[in-house]
Amino acid sequence: MMWLFFDHLWSTPAGVEMKRTFVSALRLLGRFARGPVSNDLGKAIEDSYVLRDEINAKFDRVRSLADGVLFEFGPSRSSDLELRTLIRRWAPQLRALFLMRIALLKYRLQATGFELPDAVRVRQEAYDAASARMLEEMADRIENQIPGIGSGDEERDELKQRLHEAETEVSRELPRSQAQSFLTVLHGIDALTDSLAKEVATDLHS
Repeated sequence: MMWLFFDHLWSTPAGVEMKRTFVSALRLLGRFARGPVSNDLGKAIEDSYVLRDEINAKFDRVRSLADGVLFEFGPSRSSDLELRTLIRRWAPQLRALFLMRIALLKYRLQATGFELPDAVRVRQEAYDAASARMLEEMADRIENQIPGIGSGDEERDELKQRLHEAETEVSRELPRSQAQSFLTVLHGIDALTDSLAKEVATDLHS
């Protein structure tokens, strides 16, 4: 019965759908990192909740599909199981990055108690855009599974530069306690993004 269900009733093999869904989650997180598109606070908050729910749903589906891969057989089983192992390794870091991004969103939304001077806000937006490009590059790498797609060094260098610029502006514009709170979240995001990018690049080259 399990063979009938997984091999004949699913319209798309679990391995293919697992990869597609994980890549989609990365791209959605990239959108989330870029911050709200609307200048209307109410709509920006509503849009962020919708996107958060969509990302959470992708995470849940990836986990379910990863379980389904175990019950599929065929010529792609070996490669699907290898990718399943990698995705299960990457997923916790991606979830942690998502949670940190939710915390940082309060600054982008200028929520009460999280207001930023314009100069800092501009630097944060520049950093967030570079961070989003890193996530999109990871998605491209996984989607294509082509070792020659690029090392990602240029993207990481840009991210570090944007982080340095944000740090400089924050230290200049914010009180010490507020600057420390903001930079703690930003550094956590940067460390996770960098670690995940390196793992994806290394794991797909091995």
